[in-house]
Amino acid sequence: MPLFIIMGRLSMTEDWKPVDSQVLVDAWEEIKDCAEGIQKDLACPDETISKMLRSVAETFDNTVDDLLDKAEEDWEDEK
Repeated sequence: MPLFIIMGRLSMTEDWKPVDSQVLVDAWEEIKDCAEGIQKDLACPDETISKMLRSVAETFDNTVDDLLDKAEEDWEDEK
């Protein structure tokens, strides 16, 4: 998949840009291949693997939110 499509799908922010765009492309392909392998092993429809991937992504989002909340609480406690 072309880099510009991957970058667009990831909605990159100004906060982060890949050091090496090829690493990003390779990582995206690796995740996709892994998900396709899991889907094949489970013999599940696209919707199921899609929900699984969203669930995994949500754990990362929640972790970031938790870290930010903790940092804000710590900062408030120090004031």
